[in-house]
Amino acid sequence: MHDKTSLNDPRKRYPASPFPDQPQPGPGLAQNMDPVPDHGEQSYRGSGRLTGRNALITEGDSLIGRAAAIAFTLEGSDVAIAHPVE
Repeated sequence: MHDKTSLNDPRKRYPASPFPDQPQPGPGLAQNMDPVPDHGEQSYRGSGRLTGRNALITEGDSLIGRAAAIAFTLEGSDVAIAHPVE
């Protein structure tokens, strides 16, 4: 049985809101945010569940689109990123 005092509460491992207002002209830059968002480049460990698959990610330049593209790639998928031109 695990000693509950040695477990880490995942809700306390990461920054929590409220975050300060951070207006940026679009498109904004993640590097200018505080805290800098974690898209999974270093923290996500893929396991090859999508090897041999293809994925089309729309809005891949946005925060969630970027995270999805990274995760799909780390899972072994070939990824194409589509972004609408305004």
